[in-house]
Amino acid sequence: MKRIASAVVFTIAGAAAFAGEWRMQGEGELLFQPTWEGEAVPGRFGEFDVRLDTDDDGIAGAELEVTVNLESADMDDPDINEAIAGAEWFAVSDHPVATYTSDSIEKADGGIYRASGHLVLKGVRLRVDVPFRWSRNGDRAEMSGEVVVDRTRFGVGSGEWESGDTIGTDVRVSFNVTLERQ
Repeated sequence: MKRIASAVVFTIAGAAAFAGEWRMQGEGELLFQPTWEGEAVPGRFGEFDVRLDTDDDGIAGAELEVTVNLESADMDDPDINEAIAGAEWFAVSDHPVATYTSDSIEKADGGIYRASGHLVLKGVRLRVDVPFRWSRNGDRAEMSGEVVVDRTRFGVGSGEWESGDTIGTDVRVSFNVTLERQ
């Protein structure tokens, strides 16, 4: 039932948000990397969507929307996956989807762009700037980047996990997707 609800949310959110000039093709890669006692522990989101809406050939000034099915979080261990879906972590039953929506995209130095916008995670909406690379070849483009997010600002890892003593508060999030002009 949760998967059906998530699919409906993705479909409605995607259709309502953009006419969709650029849409993610294939699965892409959305990775997250918290630390356990100082050691990086990799995870991934298996279901997400990226859309970019622009009026011209450039992406500066475009609108970016990313939708993530939090139930698809996978840390390669069924017990950990069950734990991170729970109330102390992602609270998937109450907040099955996370979204990032840009307010602006600006070109920075060295072929880097910076999306400024809001991440909504676990019901908390906060400003997050995301640097990324954009490489276009005709009607296809590659988009990749990395950002560090303080999980505690979103209430992820509450209770005994909030301090960051065992599981660090900073989580590295990286992505690599292919988009196609529609």
